[in-house]
Amino acid sequence: MRLWGMSAGRCELCNKLLYLDSNFGDSANFAENAHIHAVGAAGPRHEDEMDENEINRIDNLMLLCAEHHHLIDTKPENYPADYLVRKKREHEARIRSLTEIRDDASCKMVTYFSNIDNTTVFSADDMLRRAVVHEKLYPKQDVPISLNEGSPTKYVPSKEIIVTQADELANQVRINFQGLKREEAIAVFALAPQPLLIKLGTLICDQLNVHVFQCHREGEKWTWPEDSSSVDFLLAKTKGGDGSTLALVIDLSAQIIDDRVTSVLGDNCTIYHLTIENPNRLFVKNVAIQNAFVQSFRMAMETLKNDNPDVRVIHVFPAMPQSLAIRAGMDYMPKADLPMIIYEQANSDLGFIETIMIGGKTDV
Repeated sequence: MRLWGMSAGRCELCNKLLYLDSNFGDSANFAENAHIHAVGAAGPRHEDEMDENEINRIDNLMLLCAEHHHLIDTKPENYPADYLVRKKREHEARIRSLTEIRDDASCKMVTYFSNIDNTTVFSADDMLRRAVVHEKLYPKQDVPISLNEGSPTKYVPSKEIIVTQADELANQVRINFQGLKREEAIAVFALAPQPLLIKLGTLICDQLNVHVFQCHREGEKWTWPEDSSSVDFLLAKTKGGDGSTLALVIDLSAQIIDDRVTSVLGDNCTIYHLTIENPNRLFVKNVAIQNAFVQSFRMAMETLKNDNPDVRVIHVFPAMPQSLAIRAGMDYMPKADLPMIIYEQANSDLGFIETIMIGGKTDV
């Protein structure tokens, strides 16, 4: 009974559930009590120096399905004792870790994937759950809430289409977040054009208990790696203007030169950059980096407003990791910050196009 409890009724090699038939759904005991070191002298991995009590102690027992019990005993050369001991410890440690997550650490999983090819690569439910559990949170539902469900508008790099998609997104948030308690945790997984990610951030805001996950190119797509690195964010004014037009370039994942901005806003615009020393897509490796970005973003919004008192709107040109775009929207303060017009890189030929406005009377 103790072994069953420690293994949660699952095979300690393949994690198969051992009290429910997978084909017919019938309940029965499909588990087998396997010895790492065999009882008999002729058995697999037997050790003569072990007495009967040691052989039958729980440390020498594994809960296995019939298939893997047969496998380890018929091919013991492929499954030595140290390997089985390691697999037993890993499985039982994982079960204990999962069951120690408190009920008040449960969270809702929310996804938003717009204009993303091969979405299934990024949205597999078990992959999202692993990312949530890694953060000591318990996923409340098997199937995440999808904010791009019921969104028929296909992405096209045009202001009209992105405005329509922003409206559809706002409607989905209203539908799915009704009755949400402020203390409830929300795990957000999103890949979309930058204006829509920033818009998503403003819709969920920083008043809710939101955990924004970063999509990684290496390892598990959404699970935070064991990393303690830090990044220095830099705010610099790179071009003065006549004070009528103000641009904030957030070039964190790729460099944006000033000529690409002046080709849209004209030569008289004032340009600031919020950037890092070597812009790249891979640097967001822990939540502390997200938080450091938020502090720098808040400082940038205050600096731009204070240093440019006659300006009434900020033109934002973003090239940033997806989780930081969401966090920027979450920490935007509509009552204190200047309205933002968000630009989207349409393609190499068209350059940046104006899309949605955040804040102000025409917020969409």
